[in-house]
Amino acid sequence: MSTSSWIVFKNLLERDGAGLQSSIGRYLSREEMEKLESSRAAHGDPFSHTISMTERLGKIHYSWLITFLEPFAESDKQMILSALDETQASKLQKHFHLPDQALPLKGIAKDYLVSAVYEWLISDQKEFLPLEFLPHHPLTPLLSLSKKELQRLVDYLGLHDLAMELKHVIKSEQIKKIQKVLTSEERKFVKSLLKKKEPLSFARLNLDGWNGDGEKLKTILHHRGFNRLAKALFGCHPSFLWHLCHRLDTGRTKILRKFFTDINNEEAHQALIQQILELIPKVSS
Repeated sequence: MSTSSWIVFKNLLERDGAGLQSSIGRYLSREEMEKLESSRAAHGDPFSHTISMTERLGKIHYSWLITFLEPFAESDKQMILSALDETQASKLQKHFHLPDQALPLKGIAKDYLVSAVYEWLISDQKEFLPLEFLPHHPLTPLLSLSKKELQRLVDYLGLHDLAMELKHVIKSEQIKKIQKVLTSEERKFVKSLLKKKEPLSFARLNLDGWNGDGEKLKTILHHRGFNRLAKALFGCHPSFLWHLCHRLDTGRTKILRKFFTDINNEEAHQALIQQILELIPKVSS
C-alpha cells in the first residue's frame, strides 16, 4: 500500500480502539506493522463528517480550473460551469467571455462533472490525502481560512520585515511616506512590532531610496509575507501544501512555492509558526 493508504488504514483501525489493530496485526508482516505504526493518524476522526465532492471542489480557486476548461468547446464549457460553485462559474464565465447562463443539470450529471474536474486536479498527486485525513500540523488552522483571509495574513506577515526596516530608516519624511501606504490597522500592528524583539530577520528591504510608489511597496511586502509563510510550512505533508495552495490563485501559489525552502534553524522555524498562529485570529475576525 502507499503511504497515504496506510494513513487511511490506521485511522480506520483507531476508530475501534487498540483491540482491532492488535487483531489485524496478527495478519501483517513485521515490515507492514512498522509501516502501520509509523503512519501518523489524522487530526480528529476523519469519518465523523463526510465532505461531499461538491464541497471539496468548491474550496478550489477558480484559476486552477482554467487549464482544464481550455480544450473544450464553448457549449461544453458552459455545461461544466453549470455544475460548479456559483462564484467559480461566474469568474470562469468572465475569463472565457461566456454568457452568464447556467444549464439545468440532473443530479447525476452534476455529480459526474464535479468528480471529473476534481479527479483531474489531483491526478498528478502520488500520495494525495483528502483534507480530513491530513496528519496533524501546528498550522492546520490555515486550512479554515478563505483566500481573502490568507492574503491578509500574508500581508501582515510582511509587516514583520517592514518593522525591522523602519529601525534603519532615518529620514522622517521617508517614514511618513511608508506609513501612508498602510491602513490604520496595519500601522497599529507595525507599532506593536517595533516594541518587540524580532526573533529572526531576512535581508533588508533597503527603503532609504524608495520613491514612494505604494503599489510597489505592497508587492514587496506581499512577497516577504509569502517568504515567511513558505518557510514556516516547510516539512509539512505534500497534501497539506496542495490544499493550501489551491485556496490561493495560481499566481500567488508560484510565489509561495518559490520560497518553500528549509530555513535550517528549528528555533526560527518555530518562531515563524508562532507568528502565523498569532495572526490567524486577527485576519479571520
